[in-house]
Amino acid sequence: MLNMKKHSQNLLNLIKMNYLITFFSYLKRIVPYKLILILCLFIEFSVTLFAQDNCSFKLEEAQKLYESGNLDSIPSMLNPCIEKGFSGDELSRAYKLLILTYLFEDNQEIANYTMFKFLESFPEYEIKANDPVELKYLFNTYHTIPLYSIGVIVGANYSYIRVMEPYSLANTNNYSGEYSVSSMGYQAGIQIKRYINENIEINLDAIYTAKNFDYKLKQLDSEIEYKEDLTMFSFPLTGTYDYRFKNSKISSFARLGVNVDYLMSASANFKRNIDDDASVDDISGSDIEILQDRNTINVSAVIGGGLKYYVKKGYIMFDVRYNIGLTNTVISENRFTNDEKWAKYNYVDDDFAMNNLFVSVGYVFSFYKTKQKK
Repeated sequence: MLNMKKHSQNLLNLIKMNYLITFFSYLKRIVPYKLILILCLFIEFSVTLFAQDNCSFKLEEAQKLYESGNLDSIPSMLNPCIEKGFSGDELSRAYKLLILTYLFEDNQEIANYTMFKFLESFPEYEIKANDPVELKYLFNTYHTIPLYSIGVIVGANYSYIRVMEPYSLANTNNYSGEYSVSSMGYQAGIQIKRYINENIEINLDAIYTAKNFDYKLKQLDSEIEYKEDLTMFSFPLTGTYDYRFKNSKISSFARLGVNVDYLMSASANFKRNIDDDASVDDISGSDIEILQDRNTINVSAVIGGGLKYYVKKGYIMFDVRYNIGLTNTVISENRFTNDEKWAKYNYVDDDFAMNNLFVSVGYVFSFYKTKQKK
């Protein structure tokens, strides 16, 4: 008898399925497919909107029940909406109301668990003046720390040359050379930050950097105009110390560390303007590859600072750095190996280090961990 009922039920389900397939096949023939899709999306949106409105109503009712001392039904009203229905300020209010409900029902274990879930959703929450004292007490038994952060930065840079040892085809006392800032360079990259304590972070960046500078040299019978362009991957390892302004979303920070550049390309453009008395045309040409004349690895010290503006689970950053070159950019042994540089243009590399000013903006997303204080 039981098998017969089960067989009848299966048969009924099969008939229903065939009916639905037939119905939708007919609907597809008379109604455009796009219209059906739009109708389905509209229904889904309407259901979601209704659920949100219904949850908003339940939150207000739960607040009234709490104020009147009727606590028993509050968890069953709010928990489904916390899982799916609340967002933003309503979710925060619902969590806090649930925590207070469990505390007054002397259900400490579930109150702790709910506080933990609340801080997972709102890791940067700060106690407000109107929060109940019971909530403040439980809140203060937890702390939420950003274990690490990942960010992106973009910006501009300017290069300043520091001559370590001048060189020339002629006596260096009889020539005048001047390095200057060329056009603006740029940089873009990613950051990984590790939280040490409330004020200190360790930062490792990987940044693609393009730099350039100009040089004018007057010697013998000519004036040389020189522009150098370099691209590299930069890996600054720095520590930052943060100072958070009281009752503000803004903090300032100071930075100190070391940077390693891995040179990818280097090229130079020359123009030799010869004195009129020499009766010789000026000399110019296309860019010359000079990567073989530059050290692949260069090291610099990093100092800097900036501002952070905190947003949900992260911050927007304004960052200023000054890199002080510590190593010679030029491979001294290759100074005279490029005939075109010195024979055609009368140019010889000085030994120099590069200093750079970097101005960047970025966005950093933080990953938090919530722990109960011991």
